[in-house]
Amino acid sequence: MNYNGELYLVDRINEINKRDYDFVAEIHLNAGGGTGTETYYYHGSERGKKAADVICKNISEALAVKNRGSKIRLGKNGKDYFGFIRQTKPCAILIETVFIDNENDLAKIKTEQGMKECGIAIGRALESVLFDGDVRFEAEVTCPSLNIRKGPGMEYQVTAYLRMGNKVLIDKTDSAGRWGRLSDGRGWINITEKYVRRG
Repeated sequence: MNYNGELYLVDRINEINKRDYDFVAEIHLNAGGGTGTETYYYHGSERGKKAADVICKNISEALAVKNRGSKIRLGKNGKDYFGFIRQTKPCAILIETVFIDNENDLAKIKTEQGMKECGIAIGRALESVLFDGDVRFEAEVTCPSLNIRKGPGMEYQVTAYLRMGNKVLIDKTDSAGRWGRLSDGRGWINITEKYVRRG
């Protein structure tokens, strides 16, 4: 469900609560003279914190901005400050991508490519958290040669490689959504856009 800012907050909350969602997110541009990305989550929610942690990490890496981290904000009554987080029935997070009043931050997402990279970073983070990394999709290698490693990271030993045009099936990703496990058991590959195209 995507409202594109067409509904007031109370209407968005009401629409969400009418449906059978188990997780919701609002994506914002921050302001106030800072820099970087941060994500607020429902206090006491381990799932919300985990999602917020990975989203901040992914956006920070994708856009090369400061990772301000996952946060909670409580009001004087001890309840969550943000109505979107406090009043929605599902687990809710509020993503502050970058600061709109910081020229360097704004430059990262004002282009179509920047917005795409930010969206992919958020999507892959949510995919890895909400589905515990269990996925199933085809990936086509788009670089001349792509290493297969024993585990999800550059520190793992290279065991084989794939060539441009090879297609493989991925059945699991790491928590950041940057590495994918080959379903045939051969190992892991980097699944970022620089190396593969998802089917």
